[in-house]
Amino acid sequence: MSAAATAPRSTIARRVLVSFAITVVAFAATLGWGIVAQRRAGEDSVELGRGYVPVAMRLAQLRAAQTTLSTLVDGIPDEREPLSTRVLLGTLAGARRTMFVETRLALTQTLPSVGSASTRRLAPELASELDAIETLLDGDRTLFDRLFAAIASGDADGVNKTIVSLGAVEHDADRRLRVLAARLGASIDELSTAARDRELRSIWALAVLAALTLSVGLVVSLHVRRLLAPLARVTQRAQAVARGDLTVREVAPSDDEIGQLEGAFEQMVIGVSRAQALALSNERLAAIGKMAAHVTHEIRNPLSAMGLNVEMLEEELGDAPGAGRAEVTNLLAAIKREVQRLEHLSEEYLRVARLPQPRMEAEDASATVREIVEFARREIETSGCTVSLHVADGLPPALFDEAQLRQALLNLLRNAREAMPGGGPVEVCVAAEGMSVVIDIDDRGGGIPEEIRTRVFAPFFSTKGEGTGLGLAITRHIVEAHGGTVVCQPRQGGGTRFRIALPIAPAKSTGGPRHATSA
Repeated sequence: MSAAATAPRSTIARRVLVSFAITVVAFAATLGWGIVAQRRAGEDSVELGRGYVPVAMRLAQLRAAQTTLSTLVDGIPDEREPLSTRVLLGTLAGARRTMFVETRLALTQTLPSVGSASTRRLAPELASELDAIETLLDGDRTLFDRLFAAIASGDADGVNKTIVSLGAVEHDADRRLRVLAARLGASIDELSTAARDRELRSIWALAVLAALTLSVGLVVSLHVRRLLAPLARVTQRAQAVARGDLTVREVAPSDDEIGQLEGAFEQMVIGVSRAQALALSNERLAAIGKMAAHVTHEIRNPLSAMGLNVEMLEEELGDAPGAGRAEVTNLLAAIKREVQRLEHLSEEYLRVARLPQPRMEAEDASATVREIVEFARREIETSGCTVSLHVADGLPPALFDEAQLRQALLNLLRNAREAMPGGGPVEVCVAAEGMSVVIDIDDRGGGIPEEIRTRVFAPFFSTKGEGTGLGLAITRHIVEAHGGTVVCQPRQGGGTRFRIALPIAPAKSTGGPRHATSA
């Protein structure tokens, strides 16, 4: 399998980075909005403080001067010292001209330089109105000269007419300045209201964005915690395994490194459990072998002597007359059968004691299975059963020891035959599944209950009334020594299936000579 195929599609580092990036983006959005809101508030403050306020102050001064002039003009007829009033009016008119210049500069230069687009549009309009007022007042000096000339000559009618004309100009200018100030004040109020509304909106927006950022941070924290949760499970699982708990557990599918680590850890536990079971089985079989070798050594020679003596007695009785000869012959036959049974048991124990390590070779499993089935066919058919073989096409070579595989398969074939004392079909199938060559042996007997099925490979366990209970234990030992597996399963439709899975031979193993061994 290539590295690209085993690499996780979405790594933990990438997911954590994306989660952190989402949090940073949310925080940056909140911070950016706050900066924009503060900048806009600062612009509003600058526009008011450095733009509108100076214009309003100069316009207020101009209005105050204009109002004073209008009031003085209205009171000239009642003045006892017209010449002092003339000096005061000249001074105020000069100051008013200076105020017009300062106000115009504030409107045309200061206000547009710090104002918004709407303010820059408004400033020329206000300046134009201010110019019109100043143009209106350009002729008041001539009227002042005419007024004081009439006062000096004592022309009462000329004084009244001039005062009427002059008052109309001054009051009209005062009114227009008041309108101009009101328009400027409305703009200031509108800007202040807009700034206050923007500030409130900014406060609410910042509060909402802060809440969203907090929510995003919380969600991201929970997401990262969920991503890292399998680490705690793997740690707990490792501690449980260290305490000896090798029970296989289900692993939720995941495409990240921690999920793969959890899956790989469970595979390791399966391997350790299998290795431990194989080691325990080997220890048991080794103990059985030692015991069998000792017991067989002690009883085999006496059994042989007993069998020889029984045969000699049978020969002696064959020639001797007597009425009780038939009964004695039957007794000797029974003794002989028991001696043969004990010899068979001794051979079974010796087979366990002498089981060597398999010599692994790259072989055609289908050919070997076919030979074994043909060898056992007569024995199976003699018991009223039938045997059939199904071999898939294009099977790859497998690694196995032919002699030991023969022993294992013969055990399973005899077991299938014995499961159907009344006869029935024995089906053998050979196929490739994944990286294994699979051999299925099915019978249609009464089946094996679930509580017993888990114990059928244990040494000395047997569901039959006779036998050593070592056949299936030896079979499992042989198969697992090959690096394969053997399982007992219920067959669909009734009966039992024993399945052997042997590893496929590597490509380099198939090109050598037939008897080249592999470590």
